[in-house]
Amino acid sequence: MTQPHDCKRTSRAALRAASALLGLAGLGLGGLSPLHAATAQSVAQPPAPPPVLPVEDSDTATLARPGAHWLWLFDPYRAQGAVVVDGDDPAMKTMALVPAARNAGMSLSRDGGKVYVAETYWSRGNRGTREDLFTVYDGASLKVDEEVALPGRLLVVPKTQQQATSFDGKLGYIYDMVPSSAIHVVDIASGKPVASIDVPGCALAFPIGARGVATLCGDGSIGVAQVPVSGDPTVAFSDPFFDPDNDPVFENSFVDRDTGKGWMLSFSGKVYPVDLAGAKPVVGQPWSIEVAAGQPEAGTGVQQLAWRPGGGQLLAVHRARHWLYVLMHKGNFWTHKEDGSEVWVFNADTHALVRRIQLETPAHGIAVTQDDAPLLFAFGGGRGASLIAYDALSGKPVHHGALSGIIGLVTGL
Repeated sequence: MTQPHDCKRTSRAALRAASALLGLAGLGLGGLSPLHAATAQSVAQPPAPPPVLPVEDSDTATLARPGAHWLWLFDPYRAQGAVVVDGDDPAMKTMALVPAARNAGMSLSRDGGKVYVAETYWSRGNRGTREDLFTVYDGASLKVDEEVALPGRLLVVPKTQQQATSFDGKLGYIYDMVPSSAIHVVDIASGKPVASIDVPGCALAFPIGARGVATLCGDGSIGVAQVPVSGDPTVAFSDPFFDPDNDPVFENSFVDRDTGKGWMLSFSGKVYPVDLAGAKPVVGQPWSIEVAAGQPEAGTGVQQLAWRPGGGQLLAVHRARHWLYVLMHKGNFWTHKEDGSEVWVFNADTHALVRRIQLETPAHGIAVTQDDAPLLFAFGGGRGASLIAYDALSGKPVHHGALSGIIGLVTGL
């Protein structure tokens, strides 16, 4: 019996057949659709080779010749060393780091080409065999040029006068107090200690000329030792000129390495001119920085409020101008460690006040560059990360940085 014809089913089958024919008509590349053909092409091509990375050579950068406005900012309480900063950089970023042990002493050659570090190490970090060294670094590469073993060195609140070098860079002087007060002398060229000068009752080292070094004494005098090429050193002392019990002088006073002339500053603000180049040290008449600034002379009473010098590295000198820069604060006697809020500038020859510089933030130390357009660096206020460079002639702030330190070194001294 013949079944009735289903027209709808036939129509659907015809449509599917037509679609299949149209698909076959559009096939290419071995019977693949265009989409599949493109995929086949990409699979058939070899993968691109990975990029070749450039070869990196490890090197160590070197510093340029030190500029007149460079600062070596040092915090001896931290075992990291001194950061090198360019005061002409608006951000005063760190350019390099001179390594040093905790409680090290540091000084520079006049041109900054050498950095001298007196430091102490123990074989087990905080104990064990002790080793005291005088290390000479190349100022550009910061590589060690020389290491000299020392008989010892004093570990105390860090001061720039614990360790120093002669103006020609040939001798190093390191102060020690074990077993007695002495200044060890190092021949830097040969890398050997050449003498130990006994200075009983005296402390610190202020280099003078090629072979001289001065030291402050507990009886209120100052002594100068001469180190001969051969033979034993000789020491000559001045008469006592300051009262060590009632008005001591700051160890952060200044003596010119070339001329032997300098200025000793007392806690009350008296300036004692000294000439240490002769056979016997000569001390001139003192003058008061407060009186020179139009203020009453500061006394030594613990209840007497006055402007007084204070801080850590509180005195800086511009050698060519004979200008003294003194960090000042308001306080009574024995506040000599207080941070300063102003810097007073004096002409050391005429005893005249040149300028009072109001600091943006209190500072613990100051340093002045030695060029014709000098910068005044103020740092370490509150022992924090504050570094400000001022125009040392006008007193205007010029650059700000965020670096900490309590000792600042510049070239030219």
